[in-house]
Amino acid sequence: MQPSNTALSEAELKSYLLGLLARRDYSERELAQKLRQKQVAPEVSETLLLWLKGRGYQSNSRYARQLIQAKVHKGYGWFYINQLCAEQGLEKSLVQAVLDELNVDWLSVALEAYQKKYADKPIADYQDKLKRMRYLQSRGFDGQVIQQLFKQL
Repeated sequence: MQPSNTALSEAELKSYLLGLLARRDYSERELAQKLRQKQVAPEVSETLLLWLKGRGYQSNSRYARQLIQAKVHKGYGWFYINQLCAEQGLEKSLVQAVLDELNVDWLSVALEAYQKKYADKPIADYQDKLKRMRYLQSRGFDGQVIQQLFKQL
């Protein structure tokens, strides 16, 4: 890549990418988007991303693991996490492998999210129950987990 007045050199781009990765992990798609914003040519971008992966600085599997663990810890369900990972450009097989490895108990995650939101407040009426069910659904839990949770309550 030839440096010019407006274009960054390859060394500057590497430094930029390493600076980003020093703060947090990024998916390959996020880094490609950052490079597009800097108007880096696609072939240069691809070369830089391969360089990062080859040196172990960027790893989609490491990023997926970190992202999934963080979202499970914050009380999000399978559907939400799956959608978020798809938006980040992570393959379904990778996401499923990480979820299988973590062996997440979705019922306990849903129960923690429910208790954090509603504590020990009793369900007032059917409308209140529906509202609470919609809350769990919006957090990405499936109907089966929600039904099991309400049976436990």
